[in-house]
Order: sequence, then structure tokens, then C-alpha cells
Amino acid sequence: MGGGTGIYLDQVHGGGILRISSRHARNGKAPGPVLTGDAAVTDVPGLFSVIQVADCQAVLLCDPVRKVTANVHSGWRGSIGDIIGRTVCAMQRYYGSSPADILAAVGPSLGPCCAEFVHFKKEFPEHLWKYRVAGARFDFWAMSRDQLISRGVLPGNIQTAGICTRCRTDLFFSYRGEKVTGRFAVAIGFEAGVCQES
Repeated sequence: MGGGTGIYLDQVHGGGILRISSRHARNGKAPGPVLTGDAAVTDVPGLFSVIQVADCQAVLLCDPVRKVTANVHSGWRGSIGDIIGRTVCAMQRYYGSSPADILAAVGPSLGPCCAEFVHFKKEFPEHLWKYRVAGARFDFWAMSRDQLISRGVLPGNIQTAGICTRCRTDLFFSYRGEKVTGRFAVAIGFEAGVCQES
């Protein structure tokens, strides 16, 4: 992270969006503090928000015009609560970001081949059933893309990895695939006005 400070999120599969300021950095040393929430937005140079995922989606957002970044942990509960779209709104509200300027990347996560939710009729609002692809499997990649577009992010500014973590346990951790697993970290921030992710 180029000597920046990492702000780690204690993820609770909720809808909390944190606005990270320079006061959250700890004397410029990494790692920085751990904050509770599932998304973080910031415009502080050298401050990197970090989430950890296995099968859930990591959604990285960057506004290179206003120099604002966001890191979103979107599990199925976050997806049905539109945490991704609400984070775009937070970038607008707090920093004046234009959705048309925002670049978005959806990382490896459960794909429509493996995202099975047998109790979806109880757990998912009916308007999201259109993302069911077969049986009780859902396409959360398409859902995330649509949530971004509905908030004004341009389709051409959205990249999806398209890699299913359960199918590729040789590359990624997957609780669905391995039952006991680790996590991989996803960080985003900017230095010298350039978005960086890892």
C-alpha cells in the first residue's frame, strides 16, 4: 500500500457505510484501527480501506475526479439491502461525486453457478427473484451491476471479475467450497491522485 495506512473493517453482514477521515489514521502507521461496518468511503490520500472476503463480493469504487474511493463488502444480506447502490449515494452526498465518473470493479465471489439459496422465498424480497438463474441459484454479479447502473454508474465503467470462488478454490478461499476457510484482503485508496487497488 505504498506506506499508506490501512483501515480495516469489522464486517457484520449489515448495511453500515463508514465515512473515513484522517482522524482514523493512527500516526500514519499501518495497520490502522478496525471499524465496524461493511463499506467505507474516503477522500484521504494514503488511507486505504481494507475488507476481507471469501465468497462474498468485494466491490471497489473510485471517483478519479473527486479523488474518492470506496470499498464494499457485499454478502447476500448486503446485496438484498443494496449496500452497493447506497455506497454510491454516500460518495455523492459526502464528496460530491458524480456517478458518471465512478469506476467500479466486482471481485471474485460466488457465481451464478454456485450461489444457491434454498430458502430464498423467505430471505429475498420478491423483486429480486428475477436474478434467479436456475433452481435456487442466483446471479449476484448481475444484481450488483444493475444496482450500480440504477444509481448512475455507466455500464462501461463497471468491470466484473466473473470468477466463482467456489469453483476456483485453487486460487481463492471459499467457505461454500471448503466449509472451513481463510479470507483474502481487498484494499483500495489513492496516492498522488491515482486510485490504487490490491
